[in-house]
Amino acid sequence: MKENRRLIRNTGLIAIGNISTKLVSFFLLPLYTSILSTAQYGTVDYIISISTFCVPFVTGLMDESMFRFLIDADDQDSRTNIISVAIVISAVGAVIVSVICFGIFALTHNLLILAFLCYVLSAVISTLFSALLRGIGRTDWFVLYNFVTGIITVALNVLFIAVMHWGVYGMLYSFVMAQLLVSIYTAFKIKIWTEFSLRLISYSRVRVMLKYSLPMIPNSISWSIVNLSDRLVIMNVLGASASGLYAVAYKFPTLMDTVYGFFYQSWKESSARALKAGNEESFFQSVYVYLINSLFSILILMISFMPLVFHFMVNSSYHSALVYVPILLTATFCSDLSGFFGGIFTAHKNTWILGTTTVWSAIINLALNVLLIKRLGIYAAAFATLLSSYFIYQYRREKVKKMVSLHYPFNKMVVNALIFGAVLVLFYTGTGVSIGIGCIISLFYSVLLNASIVKVIFKRLLRKQI
Repeated sequence: MKENRRLIRNTGLIAIGNISTKLVSFFLLPLYTSILSTAQYGTVDYIISISTFCVPFVTGLMDESMFRFLIDADDQDSRTNIISVAIVISAVGAVIVSVICFGIFALTHNLLILAFLCYVLSAVISTLFSALLRGIGRTDWFVLYNFVTGIITVALNVLFIAVMHWGVYGMLYSFVMAQLLVSIYTAFKIKIWTEFSLRLISYSRVRVMLKYSLPMIPNSISWSIVNLSDRLVIMNVLGASASGLYAVAYKFPTLMDTVYGFFYQSWKESSARALKAGNEESFFQSVYVYLINSLFSILILMISFMPLVFHFMVNSSYHSALVYVPILLTATFCSDLSGFFGGIFTAHKNTWILGTTTVWSAIINLALNVLLIKRLGIYAAAFATLLSSYFIYQYRREKVKKMVSLHYPFNKMVVNALIFGAVLVLFYTGTGVSIGIGCIISLFYSVLLNASIVKVIFKRLLRKQI
C-alpha cells in the first residue's frame, strides 16, 4: 500500500473512532461549566495536567518504544520480547509511584492524592494497550478501543457530575473507570498472556528500547511543562478561578490539537515505513504542504467563528476567557507543525533531538510565565505558550533540514500572513459586522487554499450520485 493511501486510511479510521466521542465530550462543556464552579473546573484541570506530566516517568515511555519496535518485529518471539519488556518496565514504575502516593496520603490524608494515583495508573494501562494495538497492526481494534472508552467516559461524566453531583471526584473517576473497564476487556480479547513471557526478555532488548525511549522523556515532560507551568503559575499567583478561565479558553485549542492528533498517530507509522521504503523525500514534502494548508485553514476558521461558538457553548461566567483563545490557537498551530517534524525524527530513530528542543521550549515558557504573570495576568500564560511553541517550531525546522529538504511556497506564506492579520483585527474589533466579515474571509480563503482537496471531494461525491 502506498504510504499516502495508508496515511489517509489510518487517519480516517482513527478520526472515525475518536471524533464522535470527542465532539460529544466537547459539547458537554455547557454541562461542566454550569455545574462546576471555576475553582472546581480549575482543580480538575490542575490534577489532570500533573498526571499527564507524571505518566512518562512511570512508563519510561515504553509505550512509544513498544509501538516503534513492533513495526519492525519479524516473528512472534521478537514481538513477545518487545511487549514483555514494555510491560515489566511500566509495572516497576507503577509500583514506585504507588508507594510514593500512599506515603504522601498517609501524611496529608488528602483524598485527591488517591484520585491522582488512580488517574495515573489507568492512564499508564491505557497508553500501553493503545500502543500495543497499533504496533501489531490492529488499527481497527485501536479505533474501537478509544471509541468505547470515550463513550463510557462521557456517560459516566453525566452520571457522576449531573446526577450524583460528585463534582471534582466524579469527573476524575469517570476517566479512571472508563479506561480500566475497556483495558480489562481488551486484555481478554487479545489474550495478553499469550503475548507476555519473562523468559524471552533479553538485556539487549531492554537496552535498545530504553535507548530509544529515554531521550523522549524530556520531550514528553517538556510538553507537559509547557502546559503545566501555565496552570501552576496561574493557580498559585492568580487563583483557582483564573485557572478555570484559562482551562476553558484552552478547550478550543485542544479541539484543534485533537483533530491534528488523528493525523499524527498515523504520521508516526507512515513516516517510518516511507523511510524504510526509500521514498521519503517526495512523500514528506507533499504531506508538509497539505498539512500547513489544512492547519492554517482550521486556525483562521476557529478564530473567526469563535465569538459565535464561545457565547453559545460556554456559561456567561466564563465569557471573559474568549480573548485568550486566538493566542492559544496560534500556539497550537505552531506546536502541531513541530510535531510533524517530530515524526520525521522518530522515523530516523533520532529521539535525542526531540528532547533537546522541547527542554528549551519548556524553559522559555516557564521563564516568561514567572516574569510576566503579575503584569499581564492570564495573558502572560497565553503569550508564553505561543512564544515557546513558535520557538520549538523554528528550532526543529532547522534541525530537520539535515534529514530532508522541505519548503512551503513563499507567495502562499505572504498571503497567509496577511489573511491571518486581517482575521485577528476583525476578531478583536468585536462588532457583529467585523465578526461576519471575518467568517466570510476565512471560509473563502480556506476553500481557495485547499482547492485541490475540495475538487477531489466534489468529484467523488458526484460519482456516488451518478
